[in-house]
Amino acid sequence: MSAKLAGLYPYALLYVFILIVAFYFPDISPMADEGIHLYQIQRFHAGDFTVHPGLTTIPGYHWLMALLAMPWDSPGAVLVRRINAFVALGTLTTLIVLTCQVRGRLCLTRLTQLLFLPVVLPFYFLIYTDAVSLLLILLCLSLGLSRRMLLAAMVGTLSLGIRQNNIVWLAMMPFLLYATEGGVWTDRRQLGRHLLRCWPFGICAAVFLAFFIINGGVAVGDQWAHPPLSFYCGNFFFMLLVYLVLFLPAIIARLPQTLAFARAVPTKTLLLALLLTIYLFGFTNSHPYNQVYPEYFLRNMVLMTMVSSVWIKMLCFGPLLLALCDFLARCQGRPAWVVIGVFSMLAVLPAWLIEQRYYIIPLLLMLLYRDEDKPWVEAVTSWFYILAGAICTYGMSTHRFFM
Repeated sequence: MSAKLAGLYPYALLYVFILIVAFYFPDISPMADEGIHLYQIQRFHAGDFTVHPGLTTIPGYHWLMALLAMPWDSPGAVLVRRINAFVALGTLTTLIVLTCQVRGRLCLTRLTQLLFLPVVLPFYFLIYTDAVSLLLILLCLSLGLSRRMLLAAMVGTLSLGIRQNNIVWLAMMPFLLYATEGGVWTDRRQLGRHLLRCWPFGICAAVFLAFFIINGGVAVGDQWAHPPLSFYCGNFFFMLLVYLVLFLPAIIARLPQTLAFARAVPTKTLLLALLLTIYLFGFTNSHPYNQVYPEYFLRNMVLMTMVSSVWIKMLCFGPLLLALCDFLARCQGRPAWVVIGVFSMLAVLPAWLIEQRYYIIPLLLMLLYRDEDKPWVEAVTSWFYILAGAICTYGMSTHRFFM
């Protein structure tokens, strides 16, 4: 028994880490969109149910935070951040269960990578919808893998009240569940029976469709910045850049296999020319929100640099192409990666605003489903995530920068 308990200590430390950061996070003024979210939570807490015109999401997150803050007289930034951080404890627990469900065993290294993923970690401690949204999507996947489809769909429907673009990930669920369970894609009967078993997810689709028709679009407020039924390439290429940075050790380790895959692609010259044309003409930085305060918003600084000249833009194409080839090479024999990749594109292509938070769910799922690499790759990736996650959290908590 003592040996089993000793084996749990490292996992307990991950919970302790979340609590320490939550209670020692500096008492600073709201940053970026935190101001809108905190204002909305405080209005609901005070009994004022008017919605801020700049709020783009259904205010389910704000109702939840206001409800949890009811024992206190007035929820300030520190209190709401701590409540939000407690959600991360549930996310960590769900990730432990999902790691066992997907990988067949608990892996401390992979769990550490999932927790410290730099694009996710800081938002556990900020007044943003992403932590709650992520928890509900992960819980939906876990329940689906446990064959509790109705309960999974109910949780998925609740996630639409936090971020309505979660509909893409809910549409992905039946196919990701089928891939995880090792379903044969050429067996139409087996696939049909599985989709029939996943009928409760149709409830999510019906709820979203009703909301879309009544609301006249996906965004609740600030609709000019989030036009419906649009098509933009910016997020696709920027997601490749984020993928390149986060998986760089694994990309380097698999470089020979990736190059062999690229050489074997038929009509590769034509495909390369087509991709380059789309990149040169489609990758633009036209959204006003992506052109402000580059000295503070790291995302905007990178974007403005990438499009500052045609030569810099061309120079960036090679690394982005490497990231794409690595992903496609990894898709071979990994149907779950194919499903995640297809729905990732469906999620980001309609978005005009380029925002790395849109990639939180697909990148985390890619990491969850990624095969074990060489020990040095896993070790370097883990330490890179710990260091980068700590730097990003510290930099954002001290108003030095924002991702």
